[in-house]
Amino acid sequence: MNHQIYLSHGCAVLKSVSLHTGIHAHLAHQWTFSLDAQPFALWLDEHWQQATEIFIPSQRPHQFAEQTGQFLTVLIDADCTLQYQSQLQQLLQRHIAGESSPDLPAFLLALTALRQISDGRIRQALALIQTAPAGSDCSANSLASAVALSPGRFLHLFKAQTGVPLRKYLRWQKLLRVFRALAAPQPPAFTELALQAGFYDAAHLANEIRQSFGLALSDIVHNSQFFQDDGRQNR
Repeated sequence: MNHQIYLSHGCAVLKSVSLHTGIHAHLAHQWTFSLDAQPFALWLDEHWQQATEIFIPSQRPHQFAEQTGQFLTVLIDADCTLQYQSQLQQLLQRHIAGESSPDLPAFLLALTALRQISDGRIRQALALIQTAPAGSDCSANSLASAVALSPGRFLHLFKAQTGVPLRKYLRWQKLLRVFRALAAPQPPAFTELALQAGFYDAAHLANEIRQSFGLALSDIVHNSQFFQDDGRQNR
């Protein structure tokens, strides 16, 4: 497998044995590390350069040359709260930066711990989202009413507790459905997979995957293994 992928709400971690992309830009901020201390080549800010660690801001066009090695890429939603981003950077420095063999399970568990929800109303709303069938009404008005909050107060509290706005949380929830389905012994066809997860069609899903990860859906399907939120392997 070329990729080991951990997907959380607002954040994804990809461990890979190769780097190779066309010029692209995506919605997430990106950190890429060389785990074997060998520089990788990338095009960024209108020129080619080499690095062993790079930060690429959201929507910044970039390209990785074809190369092999041990690489770790962390993608975080650009709309995550600054506090969440700061905490993530601390975790990266503690678990990843400068490590040739980082303890990825420990990093994943620490990452999950960033999303500890203290407010019972937000925990209730999250339970409603996570158990709702695809296509259900998970609007701010509906969820706020269910937990006895005004829509404005609910949206503010939701982002403060989860680190991401509701609309982005729902987007990541749909991607989680996709990855769980891909981890099944016999995953469905792309069109069925897209509809089950709440996307319009396979093209919509493929575009969302590319915007989120800079990878083609087919590449992820055929060359990846996936991990649950607690770091355990799904496939």
